[in-house]
Amino acid sequence: MKKYQLFLAAAAIALSSCGNDHDVFPEIPEDPEVPKLEVEVLEYRPAPGQFINENFDVKTMAEANAYAEGRLKSGYFVSLGAFGGYITVKMPEEIKNQKGYDFGIIGNPFTNSSEPGIVWVSEDTNGNGIADDTWYELLGSDEAKRNYSVTYHRPAEVGDIEWEDNQEGSGVIKYLPQFHDQMYYPNWIKEDAYTLTGSMLAPRTIFEDNVWKNQDFEYGYADNLGKDSAFDKDGRYLYNQFDLDNAIDLNGEKITLKSIHFVKVQSAILKDVEAIGEVSTEVCGFVLF
Repeated sequence: MKKYQLFLAAAAIALSSCGNDHDVFPEIPEDPEVPKLEVEVLEYRPAPGQFINENFDVKTMAEANAYAEGRLKSGYFVSLGAFGGYITVKMPEEIKNQKGYDFGIIGNPFTNSSEPGIVWVSEDTNGNGIADDTWYELLGSDEAKRNYSVTYHRPAEVGDIEWEDNQEGSGVIKYLPQFHDQMYYPNWIKEDAYTLTGSMLAPRTIFEDNVWKNQDFEYGYADNLGKDSAFDKDGRYLYNQFDLDNAIDLNGEKITLKSIHFVKVQSAILKDVEAIGEVSTEVCGFVLF
């Protein structure tokens, strides 16, 4: 089975954590049989979060897309921030629905730090090369709250990000300057408020043995140590695997897809703990089987 992977992992990469040990980037092993695949980033629209605007300054969506694409090409993670943040990519070739898993997504989960992202797929039905056709969710192990929306507000100065949802809930994405002291609201979002809509999973964030833990989900999500994770011979995480047979429509009904051309990963948890900050999905690359 021939594989293509977008990822550079010639050495262990250590990145600053989100909170205490929330987003340490563990060593990702190199697979010499897996060459790079370069995807095109069509839209990088994260929710507010601790890695947003950190060590980069972009003013437009085009610049944000180029930033995210460059990160992926260099083998670094792209953070999607809190609930609803997403990245949309165009695959360089059609992904056909075959028996078993059809493609993979590289995240940076490790023990007690899974930050699941829900995966959406779309076929270029009209053939225009633009991701403007119907999106389908890939069903995972947990029941999701669909059509959930959160509106985030730009603060008057660098600090907490206020939000409210479409179910009379509200809260903040906590500002933690001791870890990340830049503005968490994306600089390239011109509006003073923006709304993100998707499917939300109930958090599995617990405080145990004096440590905050983001527990694993069984299967079906990016950036998650699930039973669909692929590991190398030494038991080190490689990527999560996805099956197009798990596609559902907006009503939750199973549908049949022969192939897809676009993939969207969307942060699926709305949870913020002051010690570690927001639960935020990270994407490092893509794999085709």
